[in-house]
Amino acid sequence: MTDQKLPRFQWNSLSYLATRVGRVGTMALGALMEAEGLTRHHFTIISALQESGAMYQNDLADRANINRGHMVAYLDQLEAHGTLHRTVDPVDRRRRLIELTSDGRRFAARAVEAAREGEEEIYGALDPAQREQLRGLLQLVVAGQGETRA
Repeated sequence: MTDQKLPRFQWNSLSYLATRVGRVGTMALGALMEAEGLTRHHFTIISALQESGAMYQNDLADRANINRGHMVAYLDQLEAHGTLHRTVDPVDRRRRLIELTSDGRRFAARAVEAAREGEEEIYGALDPAQREQLRGLLQLVVAGQGETRA
């Protein structure tokens, strides 16, 4: 990696620095998702299902913070990819239960590992206490924008 001299504004800009770190830290995950023809929205859906298990489509849209109208297209793509399947709720046929397939669970594990490796690489300059401090500060900023951990 070559040393770059950034303009002072960028060097001192929290937004620029956060964006730069985020971009570098997610390169491995991005490469994996792109190779599979998937996006960060797909990863969010896969992560939510991996963490919470099967859930109804509208609940998944809320959990993943994805517009319900867009969710159908993402689910169609993930189903074609073999990552998930949808079943009709026998009690309310308008509802669809979404869950990862066994291939989807394996892919989720690979994607999460790629994300972790990227974070290890970019945050390797920080000790564990510094990472926790940074995580807490970023969580405060995100919470201030109305997002929380479910």
